[in-house]
Amino acid sequence: MASLRKESDRGRTGWRLQFRQGGKRRSLCIGDVSKRVADTVARHVEELARAKDANTTPAADAAKWAAGLDGRMRDTLCNWGLADPIQNRNADSDRFLGPFCDKYIAGRSDLAQGTIDNYLHARRLLVQKFGERHLMGAITAADAERWRRWLLAIEVKWDADGKPIKMMAEATVSKHVKRAKTIFAEAVKDRLLVENPFLAVKTGSEVNRDRDYFITRPSATAVLAACPDDDWRLIFSLARFGGLRRCEILTIGWADILWDVNRLRIQSPKTGLRFCPIFPELLPFLRASFESAPDGATRCIQRYHRLANLGTQMNRVIESAGIVPWEKTFNNLRSTRRTELQERHQDHVVNSWMGHSSATAEKHYLQITDEHWLAGAMVETGDPLDLSAIGGVRGGVIGALSQAFEVTGAQKNPVFLTAKESETPGNVSIATPQGLH
Repeated sequence: MASLRKESDRGRTGWRLQFRQGGKRRSLCIGDVSKRVADTVARHVEELARAKDANTTPAADAAKWAAGLDGRMRDTLCNWGLADPIQNRNADSDRFLGPFCDKYIAGRSDLAQGTIDNYLHARRLLVQKFGERHLMGAITAADAERWRRWLLAIEVKWDADGKPIKMMAEATVSKHVKRAKTIFAEAVKDRLLVENPFLAVKTGSEVNRDRDYFITRPSATAVLAACPDDDWRLIFSLARFGGLRRCEILTIGWADILWDVNRLRIQSPKTGLRFCPIFPELLPFLRASFESAPDGATRCIQRYHRLANLGTQMNRVIESAGIVPWEKTFNNLRSTRRTELQERHQDHVVNSWMGHSSATAEKHYLQITDEHWLAGAMVETGDPLDLSAIGGVRGGVIGALSQAFEVTGAQKNPVFLTAKESETPGNVSIATPQGLH
C-alpha cells in the first residue's frame, strides 16, 4: 500500500510518495503541489507498480499519464521500469502533432503520390485546428469529434458575391477522419499514445453519388470538336473512351501503344501495371496524335508535366463546346466509360481493363442512365403476360407509350428515385390511378 506524506528538507517543502515494487521499497519526491495533484500521482504510480509486478498492462489513464511526463520524474520511473524511456531528442519531438505526421507520411514509401497528397491534406487540416506543436497525447476523443464537426463547416465554394454556397462534403470529411485515425493508430503502435482518440469517431459513407454525370456520345463529340489540338483531343478521348484516370493520362508513352496487338499498356501510379484494348473510338485520336508528334517524343502528351492539373483547362474546353462543365470532370468521364463497357462485356474483363474491382465499380463508377430508365418503362423482362387467361384487366393492355421520351444531352443521373421526380431525368410523374377503392 502506497503512503503519501508532506515533508520539509533543508527549507524545501513537498510531497513524498513511498510504495513497494517487486519487494523493493521505492521513494518518489513529487514536489510542492496540491494534495489533489499528489493523490493523483500516487494513484497512477501505484497502478503502474501493480501492473509491473503482475506483468500486465496498466490502466489506460495511468499509462497515458506516464507517457505525458517529462523531466526528472519520468527519468526516475523509467529507471524503475514503470515508464518507457525516450530514446533521443527526435523521438521527443515526435510527441508533437506536426512532426509526428511528417515522420509518418515520409515513412509511407508504399503509397502512391496521390495518396501521399491526401495524407498531406489531412495533416494540414489537423495542424490548422490543433497547432503544429500540440502534444499528441493531449488530443482527446472529444477533440477528435469536434475536429470532424469543424471539417463539416469548412466552406469550399462561394457565389459571385462571396457568400458560401457549399461546405465540405460528408464523404470528403469521412476520408480525412479515416486518415487521421490511421496516423494516430501509428502513434499507439509507437507507444506514444495509450489509445487512439479517433477510434470512436464515425467515418460515415465515403461515397457521394450526388455529383454523378453521364457524358453522352453527342456531348463527347461536341467537346472533341472544341478541343484546340490533337493533344487535347487525345487527353479527352483517353479519359472518355479509354477510361483512364487523370494521373494515368500523362504517363502514357508511345512505347506503351502496342499497335500490333491493339493493346494499351498503362503503368498506373495508383494501382500498377495493367493492359486494356485500343478501343475503336480511341484509335483515330491515337493515330492523329502520333502523326503530329515531334521527332524524338517519348510521351504521348509532351506539353504537360506528369503531375500537371488538367481539370481547369478541360473545363474551359467543355465551356467552349457550349456545355456547362460537370463536377468531378475526369472521374465522371471514367465513370461513363465503365458504365458503357459494363453493358457489353463480362464483369471480370472490365475490371481488368479499368484497374479496379467490382465492388469499387458499383460503389463509385456505375451509373444509371436515361436509357436504363426508358428500357425499364418500355421493355418487358420476360414473356408477355396472357391477360385473357385472368379475364382481362380494366383499361386494356398498354402496348407502348403514346409519346416517346425525348432524351436530352448529358444530364445528371440519379442512383435512386427520390420524391423530387422533376429532378430525376427520364422519370415521368404518373397520376394516382382512379377506380375502385
